[in-house]
Parts: sequence; C-alpha cells; structure tokens
Amino acid sequence: MNSVGITINELLRLPVLKDAKVISGEKGLNRMVRYLDIMEVPDIKGWLREGELLLTTAYAIRHDTKLLSNLVQHLAQADAAALAIKRERYLRDLPEEMLQISNDFNLPIIELPTEIPYIDITNAVMELLIDKQTYLLRRSEELYKKLTTLVLENSGIQTVADNVSGLLKSPIWLLDRKGNTIVSAPQGDSSSPFADIRCWEITVDKQIVGKLYIERDNLDDLDMVCVEQARLVFALELMRRKTAIDTERKLRGSFIEELLTGLPLTKQEVMNKGRQLGLNPDISWRIIVLENKAELEENHALFQKMETVLKRHFSLYFKKSCMHIHMQANRIVLLFSFQAKDGTAEKWKELFTPILTEFKEIRIGVGTEAALWEVQHSFIQARKAILLGSSLDLKQHLFTYEEMEAFNLLLDASDYVNMDEVVEKNIGKLCQYDKENDTDLVKTLFYYLTTDGSLVETANLLYIHRNSVKYRMDKIEKVANIKIASFREKFVYYLCIFYYLFKNPN
Repeated sequence: MNSVGITINELLRLPVLKDAKVISGEKGLNRMVRYLDIMEVPDIKGWLREGELLLTTAYAIRHDTKLLSNLVQHLAQADAAALAIKRERYLRDLPEEMLQISNDFNLPIIELPTEIPYIDITNAVMELLIDKQTYLLRRSEELYKKLTTLVLENSGIQTVADNVSGLLKSPIWLLDRKGNTIVSAPQGDSSSPFADIRCWEITVDKQIVGKLYIERDNLDDLDMVCVEQARLVFALELMRRKTAIDTERKLRGSFIEELLTGLPLTKQEVMNKGRQLGLNPDISWRIIVLENKAELEENHALFQKMETVLKRHFSLYFKKSCMHIHMQANRIVLLFSFQAKDGTAEKWKELFTPILTEFKEIRIGVGTEAALWEVQHSFIQARKAILLGSSLDLKQHLFTYEEMEAFNLLLDASDYVNMDEVVEKNIGKLCQYDKENDTDLVKTLFYYLTTDGSLVETANLLYIHRNSVKYRMDKIEKVANIKIASFREKFVYYLCIFYYLFKNPN
C-alpha cells in the first residue's frame, strides 16, 4: 500500500491555507498529497515523487519561462499532487503555456499568500497526514481483529467474504490459481469477475494460492487498508484450509497403506475409519497400480500428469466415481469406486491413453472390485496382472486381472502339479530349438494362439510380414510336430507356452 495521503481539497480546508487560490488544474483537486517538499534549485527532476506537493517561490527559474512550463511537465510525469507557488515577489504573471500544461494534466497550481511562512504550511500538512495515519492504523487494527476473529471462530470463508464485501461496499471474488471461484460475495453471485477489474494476489508460504477481485475503480486509503487486511485474513483462511486438507490427506494415505498391506484391522474399524476419511465402506472399491522402473515422488511429472488427467477424465467414463491417489515407492496406487458396469480392458486403455502415450515405461494393472476392508485382494490382483501380463507381452502396457485370472490359477495349480513335465512333453522340442538357433518360434506360436490363428494380427504383434508368420508356423510343425486341430490342443499349448514364458522371461 502507498503512503497515507490527503486530497488537495482536504488540504485547502486547512486554516493556514484559507486564502490560497487554485489558479489552474481544478479538475485535479482529488489528487492525493503524500509528501511535502520545497524547491530550492532549478534541476529537481530526479527528486520528484508520486503524490508530492511542491512548494516554491520559483526564484531559481524566474528568468526562464520555459523552465516554469518544464517544471509542471516534470511534476505531471512523476504523478505529483500539485505545485504551490508564491509568485507575488518574483513572478508577476505565470506563462500561459505553464497554465495550459497544468490544465491538460489536471495538475493543480495553487497560489500561496506571500506572508505565510513555509514552516506553518508544512507543520499543518504533516499534522493532518499524521492524524490520518494514526486513524488508519487504528482502523487497520480494528479490521484485523474483526476479520481474524471470524477465522479463529471458524465462521467460514463465506462469512469473511461477506464482511469484506460489506466494508468495501463492492462485490468481491476469491479465485484459486486455476481461476475457479473459491468464494464470492454477495453470496450466490456465481458470475466470474471481469478481466479488467482490480485484483490482488493472495500468498501462502511465498506461493500464490489465489487472487482477490474487487469490482470498484476508486479505492481510498481506508479501502486499501481493508484490502490489505482482507488479503491477510484470506491467506490465513486458505492456509488453515490447506493444513486441514494436507492433514486429512496424510491420514487417508496412512489408512490406505494399512489396507494395502493387510494390517489386522477389524471390519468395523475399517468402516468407521473409512467414513471419517471420506472412503465410503458401503460401496465397492477397485485398485489400479501404475508401476515405474524408478521411484516416484509427489512432485514427479508422472504423478502430476496422472492426477490431472484422471481427475479430468474419470467422470466422463464413470458416473458417480470417487477416487484417491496414493504414492508407494516406484508405484502409484489408485483407489476408486464407480457405478458403471462397463469396466472393460478397452475402456481402461482408452482412459489411460494420455498417460501411456507420454510415459512409455510404466505398466498398469487393474484389480477386481472388493469391499473396502478387502481391497488388499484387489491390490494383489493388480500387481499380479502386471507381473503376468508383462511376462507374456512386453509391448503391452495395461493388464486387467480378469484377463490374467486363468494364468494366475495355472501358476497356483503348478504348486501341486509338475508343470515342467507337461511343458517338456508338449513344447520341449520347440523351446530347445529356440535356444539353439536363437529363434522366436515359441512366442510366434503364443501370439498365433492369442489371435485365434490370425496371420495378419500375429504379424502385427511381432512386427514381421504375414508370410514370415506362415513360414514360422510351418517350421513349428516340422520341428516339434505341433498340429493345432482342436480347441483342446490350442488350450494345452497356450497354457504350456504361458507357463514357459513366465518362468523364462528372458
């Protein structure tokens, strides 16, 4: 805020200036006087300040009328308040050019009575400025106490905004960094502020967290005191909100970590804590895991990108969705619920395309729905989906547990069945041929079975020509005597190849 000032009109009402006359620049009588100085030398251009009242006899420049005009020009350029001159002793008449410039810039020229000492004028003006400064300081303290009491009593940001709007007699808006309205007053005014109205930044911890918009052109010193106190109080309120949000986020993060790690919490404990932290225990939840090779932090570009994209697009795909994002070393865990029934792999791929396009090294696993107290199962499923899917197809980046469930059952069964014998019996020769000749026949057969025998789709997955696929299939039959004539044979070969690829990822 600028230094406290008084208008020229207020100045002229001082008893010491009762005989002073405004010679020109009458339209500028609302200019603010903030400083007082006396001109003793001709060259004062570099010393002029905004809001300055300059007292002079013009003795130093009395012989050059051009210098008088230049003086007014310099005062106008510095946005000074006015020129007060004693002209009877050294100047009989003021140049017309000087008066014209004064009128053009609405810069008042005031004629002072010769008999009034400068000291009487300066004392009277300074006393008025100090009195106003004292009043504004007292008023500032009153406003601060009033507004901070509202914050401390947790009256709410709307009550604070209503009080500020009433004090300023103007509509106000408080916007966040993205331009969204946090609060407006009068309440219910949902319109956005005009781009050309005045605004002030709100900062917390040296960071801009919002802007205060006020729909008034002219604000006096008292209004500016109110604005400054409002900025401070809104900063306190936003900081209090941020602290509350950060605390709740940390508590929620700790709770989610407890759920993911399977700590021994009772169903009732999970339900109670979930309701306290915004995790509804009465609906189903699902876990999505995004894994990256390197560890991530909350300020990592991937985390920020994912948070932005998901919050923007989730509501487009899933109605009435609820989502929470959790960091865990090299992975991002997404806990969410939704009421849509079309959670297919294609829908997930469509949703995550912006992230998969920009961050090519991540893998995404999608678990199945589970109750809040059983989300660890969905978390394990999402991680298994990545583990199983990546071993089958290094080119794919998103895997759902529904797609991988049969393979997971096979791995579980392998603990009780000697799968190595089954694999050796059915594709052992083919595996051995690949090792000895550095070929890719096992993977070719796997993709061929995956695409239901399509040469074109298999060629696309392997980035080779369809004729090359046909050649490889002929080679497979010749080397390992593998013939795919029935569904049972396809099923057996498919499971054997999956087990082999999972156990031999390289």
